[in-house]
Amino acid sequence: MNTRFGIKVIAETGDRFSGFAPYVASINNFGVVAFQAALRKGGSGVFRLDEGTAECLAETGDGALVEVISHPDIDNGGNVCFYADLSSGSQGVLGVVDGRLHSLLDARSLFKCIGPLGPTMNDQGAVAFRADTADGTSGVFVCDSTRVTPIALADSEFRAFQGLPVVADGGTVLFRADMVDGLGAIGIFRHGVISLVADTRDRFREFGRFPTMNNTGTVVFAGAVRDGGWGVFTANSKGLLQAIDAAGTFESVRGALIDGTGGVVFFGTPKGGSLGIYAGLDPVEDRVLGFGDPLFGSVIADFALNPVSINDAGQLVVRVTLADGRQFILRLDPCTALSTVT
Repeated sequence: MNTRFGIKVIAETGDRFSGFAPYVASINNFGVVAFQAALRKGGSGVFRLDEGTAECLAETGDGALVEVISHPDIDNGGNVCFYADLSSGSQGVLGVVDGRLHSLLDARSLFKCIGPLGPTMNDQGAVAFRADTADGTSGVFVCDSTRVTPIALADSEFRAFQGLPVVADGGTVLFRADMVDGLGAIGIFRHGVISLVADTRDRFREFGRFPTMNNTGTVVFAGAVRDGGWGVFTANSKGLLQAIDAAGTFESVRGALIDGTGGVVFFGTPKGGSLGIYAGLDPVEDRVLGFGDPLFGSVIADFALNPVSINDAGQLVVRVTLADGRQFILRLDPCTALSTVT
């Protein structure tokens, strides 16, 4: 593992947990981690770790909760939200706020299904999620304690949505969409208006599934340009900029994450190499971890992270599966600041 990061084991399979896949873990700005786990005794639950033993926030059989079906996102107060199958026979968005489990949304009256993937939340209690309405229309929505607001719907402009929407403090929502004219797009909802950050009309031919942004409003995404290869791009008040040109060294870049100061890590496949997480362009020196890397007496067979897996300080939380079958939730703490690209 890259010496620029320290490693902390948050959870591992054993007597208590039987698995963490297929969901990622999330982290807040205090380094507190939330994760979903299948339980050795049966069922599943949502857990939070600050120090010591992982605290169970909710598990199968608590109230209306039948099964956890997404990652949990966590805010800076330690509150979490996640998707669940409910005893009503529908799906919903549940929250644990101030230690109490409650329903943020029951899909019975409004939605056919919730998801896929998982929600994101901000520190004002707004939760962004994907769902299909009762008539089957896909969309991106935000809910809080009082209402559900549609952000973007599959109608005359958008055909479908990808990845997961990201809601920042203040209510700005970022999402990835397929357009009805066949283009791909990255859209942003701000002050009641949708604008496009980028699309595949001219410069780009493809995007990674998980664009994201930090609370300063800087957007980061992976993209392949029409006249070249993959790179990492940022968009903010300075405009749309190429932050990392990976075309010379990487076959593809699947996504990028950004911290509170504009520091970036990305996950991609170097030419002749295997998929990994990188803190820079050097396929060896800047590799954080990836497929085939030695770890805990075995090698990494799988890993997962997405926009909820980084905090403002550049700490990462990664779900890892080893070739011997063990699974881990790992927090990766940067020893030095991530390279700032904004």
